[in-house]
Amino acid sequence: PETQVNASPAPALPGGVTLATPDPDAARAFYADLLGWTYAAPAGPHPARAGATAAYAGGTPAAELEQAAAPGRWWTVLAAGDVEAVRAAAGRAGARLDGDDVHDPLGGSFRLRAGTDLVAPGPGRPSWYEYMTTAPADADRFHADALGLRASTPPGAPDDSYALLLAAGRPVAGRLALPPPLAGLLPTGWMVYFAVADPDDVAGRAQG
Repeated sequence: PETQVNASPAPALPGGVTLATPDPDAARAFYADLLGWTYAAPAGPHPARAGATAAYAGGTPAAELEQAAAPGRWWTVLAAGDVEAVRAAAGRAGARLDGDDVHDPLGGSFRLRAGTDLVAPGPGRPSWYEYMTTAPADADRFHADALGLRASTPPGAPDDSYALLLAAGRPVAGRLALPPPLAGLLPTGWMVYFAVADPDDVAGRAQG
């Protein structure tokens, strides 16, 4: 069954990530070893923030890194053909707007970027995005009204604790309802998965 919500005519699609960190040098070294990232000055039509570095995996853009105050965080970046329309829709849906940063009424945050180009899938790059929340119905309504993403429960699912977020009928992200044991441990907001050849090996090296 699909959640009945009012969809925006201008979808915004998860299309990349930015790591905001108080120690960019340490982050670059860590992810170069972990995911094979290489680095260069950001290129392309989108203006970069001061001090930003573009990360590449296999010669293809994977992420951006930027200097930020502690404790640092990952930003999911949503690409939209009409950023101003999405910003306006997000504001009407209750979000707080701070330049390209959007803070939704549920406690999550994301960034907006003009354009329709998305990070290409592949090893060392983002492969899937999920929004974690303790209020799934409210999250589904916001994502539809603000981003044009419609929630749909996968066929055969026992309940609506997990939904796919669809743009033009195509899954572009997921929405996960956090169960009570995790609600106090994991924050509301976007989570990104990275593609790797050997998850166990990468997880072991990440833990040191």
